[in-house]
Amino acid sequence: MARLSAVAILAVCCIGIATADWVLEWEDNFDGGNLKDRWNFELGCSGFGNNELQCYTDNRQENVRQQNGVLTIEARREWWGDGQNPDKPFTSTRMTTKANWLHGKFEMRARLPKGKHLWPAFWMMPSASEYGGWPRSGEMDIMEYRGQRPTNVLGTLHFGAAWDQKGDVGTGETNFGVDFSQDFHTFGFDWSPTQIQWLVDDRVYHTESLERNFWEGVYNRNGSPFDKNFFIIINLAVGGNFFGGEPFDPIEADGWAKNTYEIDFIRKWTWR
Repeated sequence: MARLSAVAILAVCCIGIATADWVLEWEDNFDGGNLKDRWNFELGCSGFGNNELQCYTDNRQENVRQQNGVLTIEARREWWGDGQNPDKPFTSTRMTTKANWLHGKFEMRARLPKGKHLWPAFWMMPSASEYGGWPRSGEMDIMEYRGQRPTNVLGTLHFGAAWDQKGDVGTGETNFGVDFSQDFHTFGFDWSPTQIQWLVDDRVYHTESLERNFWEGVYNRNGSPFDKNFFIIINLAVGGNFFGGEPFDPIEADGWAKNTYEIDFIRKWTWR
């Protein structure tokens, strides 16, 4: 009887393990409805800490729209102002989820823009900044891309003590040999308590361990600041520090091959 009981217990345990899987927790397929029911719009012409050249507008049809199950964010060359900062020569859109999460798998299927100094991003920021202002509470970049290098993407974790005392780790700019502006691809991010993995089209291309202290004297345990809730941001910026001081005249935008960032879906999965 003891042997039978042990076998029965083992069978139950194995069944439990076998049935654990990724479960869809949140998604936006951009099939319609009011975007403001699911997303916040971040507005203004401040440069957003990166000397960016666009103003972000408020759910403006010319800059963001849903059609045939695709969200299109469009960067447009046109002067715009917010009454507080200098006017900027471009308009675009920056959106953040109303929901936030700790750990999980995040996916976006998208077709990227193409052209000098176009900067689409799929990234996450802390919902409460419990460790303090940027970069102390962290930043997780799932996908960034420089529009003049359409075969390359990168992902990065940011952390540290202050603006002038910060660190980053991640994928580095990685060449996949495909033009991401031509077709839709899935950009993924698996975030567990012990590691983060970046994926393109379901293939892991980089892993970072979270089993370390990212900045002695700022964080008192391994994994911080990537152990708190974060929300998703999607945006299309123009120019700025991301391009390393490379000269850019707004008139060069007339040569952009594609000024739209098209998103088929964004999904968040949890393991259970």
